[in-house]
Amino acid sequence: MHKNNSLGGRPPGRRKTAKIEILIEPEIKFEFMNLMRKEGKMASIEIGTWIKGYIKEMNKSDEK
Repeated sequence: MHKNNSLGGRPPGRRKTAKIEILIEPEIKFEFMNLMRKEGKMASIEIGTWIKGYIKEMNKSDEK
């Protein structure tokens, strides 16, 4: 019998706690995911970009 040394689970990289989960209506999720697919974008990357932009803008306005 072949013994598998893999422990399974997440691959190495970012920690699981690095994720943000949101709850939205299924219809909105479906439409959003379709738009992302049509544009050839990944939803998580796009949302991450939006969050980084928001943080940058908020930090700029705090400095004024």
